[in-house]
Amino acid sequence: MKNWPTGYEIIRSYVRFAFRLTHKRVVVTGRHLIPKGKPIIFAANHQNALMDPLAIACTNPYQTVWLARADLFKSKTVGSFLKYLKLLPIYRIRDGKENLSNNEQIFEQVTHILEKKETIALFPEAAHSGKRQMLPHKKAIPRIALEAEEKNGFNLYLQIVPVGIFYTHYWDFNRSIIVQYGEPIGIDHYQTEYAENPQKAMISLRDKIYSRISSLTIDIKSNKYYQEYENISHLVGQAYSKTHFFNNDKRLQLFHAQKEVIDKIEQIEITDPKIFDELINETSGYFGNIHKNGVSDMQVRNAGDTRWSLFLVRLLAAFLFLPLFVFGFVFNAIPHFIPRMFLRQKVKDTAFLSTFIFVTGLIFFPLFYLFCASLIFRFTGSGAISIIAFMLMPVGGKIAFELLVFYRQIFDESIFLTGSKSYRNMIKRLLKQRTGLIKSVLKKVNL
Repeated sequence: MKNWPTGYEIIRSYVRFAFRLTHKRVVVTGRHLIPKGKPIIFAANHQNALMDPLAIACTNPYQTVWLARADLFKSKTVGSFLKYLKLLPIYRIRDGKENLSNNEQIFEQVTHILEKKETIALFPEAAHSGKRQMLPHKKAIPRIALEAEEKNGFNLYLQIVPVGIFYTHYWDFNRSIIVQYGEPIGIDHYQTEYAENPQKAMISLRDKIYSRISSLTIDIKSNKYYQEYENISHLVGQAYSKTHFFNNDKRLQLFHAQKEVIDKIEQIEITDPKIFDELINETSGYFGNIHKNGVSDMQVRNAGDTRWSLFLVRLLAAFLFLPLFVFGFVFNAIPHFIPRMFLRQKVKDTAFLSTFIFVTGLIFFPLFYLFCASLIFRFTGSGAISIIAFMLMPVGGKIAFELLVFYRQIFDESIFLTGSKSYRNMIKRLLKQRTGLIKSVLKKVNL
């Protein structure tokens, strides 16, 4: 693979721009921990298909070689393009036992890359989960790392950098993402253990990687009560963050609050099953009620802050910002909504939904912008106006989406303020139940 190809960097710059534009916030920590002048293996949790490698490629300067599932390379054309993007195939049992021997050549190629003090990356889970939950780790990374060091007399000084990736949502536009680079794991510490028992050393290193990544993301252990853990963390995280300090950054503050709430509930599940059952029943009761009444938790939460005076101020702001919304909506609604409607019907594995939406957007949005800019030029005859409009279209789309969320909130508030008495009473009952649930959870986790 060619080192630092210009074409690759041009593509990455465009993808990085789109990545930043489609996320509300991209928070990166620990970048200073990434070693310089040493071979590196990035090891990250895997929950969101292609978006996970993009999260790493867009947040550090290295042109990293990725090891990806071999079935992606079945087409020669696609395979050639993927290799240009610095992806190499790695074969699994499901790809056929007869193909596993192909990994030997791939591992040799990877070792050569590491010997040149370059970087590679792969996911130790070898599959994505679509949940805030790590799957059991495989031994691919320990094997690659230890065999590469052994071949070089443990003088490579190879470093494994754990990476935790967290999304506020997996496929919603304008979500936030947190990418945390952790303390590197040196391989030279495993030299003696590897000489005595290679398998034991691989397992030891595998478990170390798991532990490091788990500390950098939210990793819900429970399968049976996974959704309840999710619901509690979203419900209580904000309130918990107001009484516990973790970080000056608001997004990191909330992340650590949610993570600690989950950790504490996991301890309660182990040490006090009775209290844990109460938490689960209370949580299931509230979320069951909002589902039965056809409302969302956000609608109930916002109702607690709804006042006529505040509503009227927001309504005035809505009218003032309407021209911005119209501009952004007109030039972005078609490329935003139509692919989503189509993909939601066609994509069976929702973990791939975000990937397909992002990739189609990389192509569809600029083409639609060019089409609109050409129409503007035809009607105005001004190249300057067309170019300015083209440049403002993506920014306008971002603003329009933010305003759309704002308008939806105003609409919900108007329904609450002007709707039937029975509807308001229903929301008030749910709000009371919600408030009581938060107090109950906080009391239990703070014991």
